[in-house]
Amino acid sequence: MPTTVYRNKRGDRLPSVTQVLSASWSKGEALIQWANREGLQGRKYTDTRDVAATTGTIAHALVLARMGGPAADVRQYSLDEVRAAKVPAHHASNWLDGRSVEAIVVEEPLVSSKLGFGGTPDWYGILDGKRTLLDIKTSARIYPEHYVQLAAYTLLLDEAGHKVDRVGILHLPKLFSGHARDEYVQEGENLDRFRQAWDACFSLYKIQIIVGF
Repeated sequence: MPTTVYRNKRGDRLPSVTQVLSASWSKGEALIQWANREGLQGRKYTDTRDVAATTGTIAHALVLARMGGPAADVRQYSLDEVRAAKVPAHHASNWLDGRSVEAIVVEEPLVSSKLGFGGTPDWYGILDGKRTLLDIKTSARIYPEHYVQLAAYTLLLDEAGHKVDRVGILHLPKLFSGHARDEYVQEGENLDRFRQAWDACFSLYKIQIIVGF
């Protein structure tokens, strides 16, 4: 998946939300333990990571197409890769049954020259009557930084004129035995805490740039 380049009105390149969080929020011990387990199983953790990333990319395209986004073009992927991604997409399909969904922003790059960063939210729209920012995850679990990421996106959406009632994560397992799970944080005190965490991460990122890390 090509990297999106975000620029301000002067043409200066801006960091992405993902870039800021990657530089300032380490998964630390959990990542080391996972890589070690892969090695003990005789697998290169980089291969496992890349397969997981491909599955997530395809699943995103399939799910967002179902939620009002552009048609998913999976011709560049192998049959096995698409087949693997259809498992989380199947869970999403079950989750969507009976829900009211109106897409407004679907994987649209947003930039704030004022705040100095850019990002591409997965999905924003009216979900069951509420203005919802939704992120689709196929990772093994939901991490706190996922909500920090969503908090940063709310700032970009607000500047673009889109108000948010709640942010949520739709977690889609890669095994047929699982099921989709959605979690939400409402606008207000709880979401403000994650915005404060974003501000701290962004400040740390800027310090790292200044000192040359």
